[in-house]
Amino acid sequence: MLPCASLADLPEASAPRAGHPSADIWWWPYRTQDDWNRIRQTLAVDEQTRADRFHFSKDATAFMAGRYLQRTVLSAYSAIPAPALIIATGTNGKPYLADQAGGENITFNLSNTDGLAVFIISRNCSAVGIDVETRSALLEPQTADLFCSPAELETLSTLQGPERQSLLLAYWTLKESFLKATGHGLTVAPHSLNVRLDPMTKAISVDSALAADGADWHHRLLHSASNHLIAISTRSDRADLMLRQHRLPDPH
Repeated sequence: MLPCASLADLPEASAPRAGHPSADIWWWPYRTQDDWNRIRQTLAVDEQTRADRFHFSKDATAFMAGRYLQRTVLSAYSAIPAPALIIATGTNGKPYLADQAGGENITFNLSNTDGLAVFIISRNCSAVGIDVETRSALLEPQTADLFCSPAELETLSTLQGPERQSLLLAYWTLKESFLKATGHGLTVAPHSLNVRLDPMTKAISVDSALAADGADWHHRLLHSASNHLIAISTRSDRADLMLRQHRLPDPH
């Protein structure tokens, strides 16, 4: 059994709350029947251009869903109007808010896949990362050799069928969320990381030279009612950091 909790069981985070450190997950199970022409108009020009470049409409829709979610939530937390947000990217593509009043100390990260966009945001973490995948996604057995550590491969060798696929997907999403949080992305070989899961204590750790500086890293696995697996990585020295969630209302 994976140390995986239900997204819906997390405390509600309908709006920023002062006084208690938190990392908030906003999620949107978008629909194909949503008004995508109107949603597209809320995006920046460069985001609209990127959406137009996708070959398949479902990929363009997933991209627009994520960017709409990102702008909506960042606007709520920073009090900067969504169209005025300047979202820049670092060397390896990690996003951050350009120097704007209201956006100080905000860390955030976005992920989207078919049917679900998720976004994590915090003023109490020096780094956050998130990844989402459909739980029914089938990873080819040979891909394990590409991104799994020797210890992970040894554990996988004892499993078969759905149980093996479930663990393989957990390894992948956790490595994605961690590398997105550090800002390295896939410039670091995923097999150089080693994920350790303890189903008894629910503890999750990622062994990596990137986490060897004594920083307080915390990792979580969550599942959604839409049959998605979500991995969270946060870096914070606050032991009382609360993880919260909120479903983005459908646009009208």
